Amino acid sequence: MPESGRRRPSPWGLLLVVAIALLIATGHWTLVVAILGLALLIFLHELGHFLAAKAFHMRVERFYIGFPPAVVKRTWGETEYGVGSIPLGGFCKISGMMPEEKLPDDVAPRAYINKPVWQRNITIFAGPFMNFVAALAIMFVFIQAGGIQQPTLTVAQVVKGSPAAVAGLRPGDRLISADGRTFKTWNATTAFFEAHAPHQTVTIVYRTPAGQQRSAAVTLAARPGAPKQGYVGVGPRTIATYPAPWRAAGLAVTQTASIVAATFKGLWMLVSGKIDPVGPDGAAGPVGIISMSQTAVRQSWYPILLAFLSVNLGIINLLPFLPFDGGHIFFNVMESVRGRRVNPRVLERAIAIGVVVLVTLFILLTYNDLHRIFHFG
Repeated sequence: MPESGRRRPSPWGLLLVVAIALLIATGHWTLVVAILGLALLIFLHELGHFLAAKAFHMRVERFYIGFPPAVVKRTWGETEYGVGSIPLGGFCKISGMMPEEKLPDDVAPRAYINKPVWQRNITIFAGPFMNFVAALAIMFVFIQAGGIQQPTLTVAQVVKGSPAAVAGLRPGDRLISADGRTFKTWNATTAFFEAHAPHQTVTIVYRTPAGQQRSAAVTLAARPGAPKQGYVGVGPRTIATYPAPWRAAGLAVTQTASIVAATFKGLWMLVSGKIDPVGPDGAAGPVGIISMSQTAVRQSWYPILLAFLSVNLGIINLLPFLPFDGGHIFFNVMESVRGRRVNPRVLERAIAIGVVVLVTLFILLTYNDLHRIFHFG
């Protein structure tokens, strides 16, 4: 007979450990990293709600990493903390969030719905805010740890069958000039070739790793995606420079702002029809995001994608529709403007409609993800 108070191992916890071990053992460790990275972003989002709610003395009933069934759970004070067996993020259950929620008399004063509107809005906004902070932190660490990659004039890659390969250029060769124009930066070489039309012939001067200077006549091809621009088919060797922390912080802000701008631009192109939502450049669902994340992990640019996903998670959650965070903020503002609370039935219907739309969208995006990956249909 077990001793009193001893906790038995959760079968869900054992199942989760076995699943992770199998994925790693079969070489699918990138899938584990991709799922955990996405879960981390959602967890940080919920952590923002949790910290703000606690700061305003709201009652937080449950705070979970992952979703139930629980691997382990423990209650401290009035909050149940747990680790779920489904590693897809987390959740923060604040008393009084749902319309007409029944609350004990001692809990009602600390319920979300009974707090001032500004406190409610800060609590809601804290989730997306954490995603923006996370993106900044990821970019800062990425820049500090990996440095800024600067292209040099030394060739690192020659595309097979390209004009450069036909002309005899090899990795390690250093470009000097073309048609008498001396190159000082890699960007200058790119601009030179793009300024020439395909099928034009230029004379490239380069230096081999042994120090021999050679020249070659190269007939340019059409650049992929830009048929009017010349293309030679070489990639540069890069060197890393490591900026001071304050410079890295400034670059992190600039890069994160660029991601924000790109996100809004992408949303506008989807809404305006400039991008086909189900096409190769359309919206991605969970399957597509995880597949893209695996590729990013293998190619060492996963931190950039993670920052991009974090910004996207923050922005999408601020859309003014329930059950998104922006929907809660919208109805809180409506309450302030009207001077009275919105009818709970209106909120219930808005949440119900929003959930149906989200589930439908989830199914469609998942279908499109599978269609892109497996090319069926």
